[in-house]
Amino acid sequence: MVWRILTGLLIVLILLLLVLHVRARGNRREEELTLSTLPKAITLSSQSFPPGGDLPLACSCKGSGHSPSLTWKSRVPGVKSYALLTTDYDAVLARFPIANFSHWVLYNLPPSVRSLPEGVTSEQLLLLGGRIGDNGMGEQTFIPPCPPFDRHRYTFRVYALDTRLSFTRLPTRQDLLDAMHGHVLGYGELTGSFQR
Repeated sequence: MVWRILTGLLIVLILLLLVLHVRARGNRREEELTLSTLPKAITLSSQSFPPGGDLPLACSCKGSGHSPSLTWKSRVPGVKSYALLTTDYDAVLARFPIANFSHWVLYNLPPSVRSLPEGVTSEQLLLLGGRIGDNGMGEQTFIPPCPPFDRHRYTFRVYALDTRLSFTRLPTRQDLLDAMHGHVLGYGELTGSFQR
């Protein structure tokens, strides 16, 4: 009798993981399809790590866990604000991702802001005129990379918008993506990796 219950629970768990995997892949495909219709007119770089390179220990859970430096060059006219999303598309297993996990949600950065220093604080972001949304843990901060398994890729993506965004509550990554729809003038991205 016990083995039947355990087998049933195992089957339910496997089905749940399959559903989450299919949903995560579908959401990522939908994002990539939307991005394919937008101009990639922003060059995003970092002094903390090279494109496609490893994020430094200082920017991970093995170090102080602060955010990397980011700088962007935009060829987009008429920008009213910038938004920035940092996403781990490899959560929880890189070979079988089940979530597009949000590490950082920033929006309403003024057009004059084209860089963020390494270890930028929430207070500094607010002083710059930006706003911080809820990350995947429901917090208004940068979650440092700390993958439990495998090497994960972390995508930093900056969006140039033709408007400033307003929300009645703190937005999540998905809230921001929904609100930006139809307002993105261009974007740029940078990916770094990390393995514990």
